[in-house]
Amino acid sequence: MKKEYIGLSILLLLYLLLIIVLNKPLKGDETRYLAYAENMTHGFYTDAENPNLSNGPGYPLVLLPFVALKSNILIPKLLNGIFVVLGILFLYKTLLFYTKEKYALTVALLIGLYPPLLRWMTVLYSESLSFVLVSGFIYYFISLYQKKKNWKTIILASFCLGFLVLTKVIFFYVLLFGAIIMAILFFLKKQSNTRLALLVAIGAFVVTSPFLIYAYSVTGKVFYLGTRGGELLYHRATPFENEYGNWFSPGRILGIEKDKTSMETQNLSLLVTNHEAFYRKLDPLSNIQKDSALKAKAIENMKKHPLKYVKNTAANTTRFLFNIPNSYQTQNFKAFGYIIPNGFLVVLLLLIAWPAFLARKKIPFEIKTTLLFSLIYGGGMILLLGKPRYFTMMIPSLVLFLVYCYSHIIKISIVQEKQ
Repeated sequence: MKKEYIGLSILLLLYLLLIIVLNKPLKGDETRYLAYAENMTHGFYTDAENPNLSNGPGYPLVLLPFVALKSNILIPKLLNGIFVVLGILFLYKTLLFYTKEKYALTVALLIGLYPPLLRWMTVLYSESLSFVLVSGFIYYFISLYQKKKNWKTIILASFCLGFLVLTKVIFFYVLLFGAIIMAILFFLKKQSNTRLALLVAIGAFVVTSPFLIYAYSVTGKVFYLGTRGGELLYHRATPFENEYGNWFSPGRILGIEKDKTSMETQNLSLLVTNHEAFYRKLDPLSNIQKDSALKAKAIENMKKHPLKYVKNTAANTTRFLFNIPNSYQTQNFKAFGYIIPNGFLVVLLLLIAWPAFLARKKIPFEIKTTLLFSLIYGGGMILLLGKPRYFTMMIPSLVLFLVYCYSHIIKISIVQEKQ
């Protein structure tokens, strides 16, 4: 066997053992994904009379056969380990375009030990699926500019991107914004490189179109893919000084959902005091009406308390990267699982930012495009909901950017200085 497959096989074995050892009862988002999959076994996704679009159908579609066959819940959890290994394989193959095999393999295997990846593959969350879709999209997109300018590669890149949108609907708006930028470059600056990017974007829209049509049929709104955005924005714009903008479930605010992690979470009575009255007013409303009311209240709070919103945004940025600070939560050592690896990555990005800017014309279009895609996503998450597990989706493009800049800018500069 080639050494890369030996390394990946060891990673897969580690993942499967980790998932088996850490297998726990379902909770939180896990039950919601399974509920949507269960709905699909009965021929619908959400209640057409009062639609609740908490997430896209991507991950529930993956879970659908396991739910239909009433499989042991450990089996789809083990599938997460396979997703991550495939994502690492895509990352390795992408890095091979720009660096030596031994460096590409070393970096890929190191990312395979990235703590947040290990943490979230053990539960039925969509992060592992999203990771392989991001990595696959980047690989096939880069391939279009490196060696494989054919319809098969375009279709594969489009599928990965489109299914990523179905898995995490925030990427629909990233796709839309990115496509607009590519269209402007194509029509105003006549950049031929953008043609392939636009074809991939169009293909991704085609992949997502069935869900776009379905969402419109149950909500009556165009491009309205989620009924939870208002809830997230409401907490992001919280005017209370003791809160940092992170989300809390309605169940906790209304006292329905009892705290089961008392060692980590402080008394939530102040949270209830701050928000219960407003949430009670929302009780008689439909999910769409609640979403609209929460968005309106969020905008009102932004206007009345702009400085607090800026503080919340700063907190959301550090929470997105390092899982701190969190309202009503005591600190614990789990944060180091984000602080250490992400801190190292952020330092490297800061060190390489200026040399990369000076040599920006040397950086290939495809790398700048994937980096732009990732940064648009990161900016959107900071404005919406900065959870550190969402930062995982940025890892492939950031690592690719770092590897390219080191191999083709920093390393060459060092050699030239020695000469």
